[in-house]
Amino acid sequence: MSDFFGDDFTAELKAYFLNSLVTETGKFIDLIDNQTWKNIASETAEQFTSWAVDAKTNEYICLSDWLTERAKGLHEDKDILIDHLKNLRAYAQSLLETKIDSPELAAKFTGAVFESEEISYLHCRSGFQDFALPLLNVIEITPSLPTFALPERRKGIAGLIAFRGEAIPVIDLQEYGFADLGGKSYYFIVCHVDSVLFALQVTETDDLLRMTNKDMQLGGDSKNPSFSSLSKGFFHWENRNIMVLDLEKLVA
Repeated sequence: MSDFFGDDFTAELKAYFLNSLVTETGKFIDLIDNQTWKNIASETAEQFTSWAVDAKTNEYICLSDWLTERAKGLHEDKDILIDHLKNLRAYAQSLLETKIDSPELAAKFTGAVFESEEISYLHCRSGFQDFALPLLNVIEITPSLPTFALPERRKGIAGLIAFRGEAIPVIDLQEYGFADLGGKSYYFIVCHVDSVLFALQVTETDDLLRMTNKDMQLGGDSKNPSFSSLSKGFFHWENRNIMVLDLEKLVA
């Protein structure tokens, strides 16, 4: 078992590696479609081997073995390639949270086990548009609060709100293709990605959705590419497609 709390500098380097891994796997996933996957598979296999070396250097021995094993089968099928990338991203995210690598953790992301694991999502609405947030990233639902303008306008930021003594940004979903709220009452969902806090304006929250990764369908809305750029995928629920918001892309 590898524990990556040695000293602050070492911990920082290891966290940097894991954060880079999460970002890079997301980029590979975004590039894959029916036309490109065979070309991407070769490049991804090389990258898996490189990541395996880096993982071993950073003392993630189980992650290194996991990467080495999966680098061999990336040319078999587009869905297998995407599944391995999604599992790898989830593995790295889990390491960032648990701080400990182990055979038990590696086994969790072998494919079938990970795909069948249920994950809770908060079902939200912004006007007439549905979306879902991973519950693990949600900190609090707050009533409507005063929003303060930034001294200089920044793309994608609607303003700031006060939360637990901090000023945190409110993401402007309208800049990503969501419809204007048109004067509807709203409240805030405060979320986090790693140590970054931010808020989203919503007009309604619904039941918690419990879905598996296998239930998620990749793809987006070709009529609204800005809207689709925030999508991790879609769940089909009660005759509707519910988009899962990619919070990492929001704060990138």
